[in-house]
Amino acid sequence: MKLVLSLIAAALIVPYASAQITAHGPAAQENILIGPVNRASIDSTAWYQSNSQLYTPTQEVIRRIDSLAAGDSVLVVFGSWCPDSHIWVPIFMNIVDSTRLGNRIQFLAVPRSSGGQQKLTPGLNIEKVPTFIFYHDGKELGRIVETPHGDFGEDIIDILENGK
Repeated sequence: MKLVLSLIAAALIVPYASAQITAHGPAAQENILIGPVNRASIDSTAWYQSNSQLYTPTQEVIRRIDSLAAGDSVLVVFGSWCPDSHIWVPIFMNIVDSTRLGNRIQFLAVPRSSGGQQKLTPGLNIEKVPTFIFYHDGKELGRIVETPHGDFGEDIIDILENGK
């Protein structure tokens, strides 16, 4: 049974393996994700697992985000080496997982070097990570840079309400 499960897991993971690059991070002793990554790559990290339940959104926040999110998408630019990303990416996912936005997220992992970051994010004007960029019909509605201004869920709602 374990062999069957291992083969199924390998079949699911292998198609995504070439979509991302990893580098070894000596300080954290784990791989640093670089480039477009899938959700499974993030979910499997120790920092994601330990921080995903730090914030529980209210049902009202979930309902409001879901009612506003039609046609919207989010690009999450983060560093798998970055302590702020370790906190805010899992919290963000915990908020949007129960909404329509949960299926409309792309992840872009950047390296530590600003030169490497600029090569991966041309035209995005990324100054700090994580950066959550909200789009509607391909047009940027707004962004949350590094940390939310207030309650994360309310900040998302403000962008979705005021950006349209």
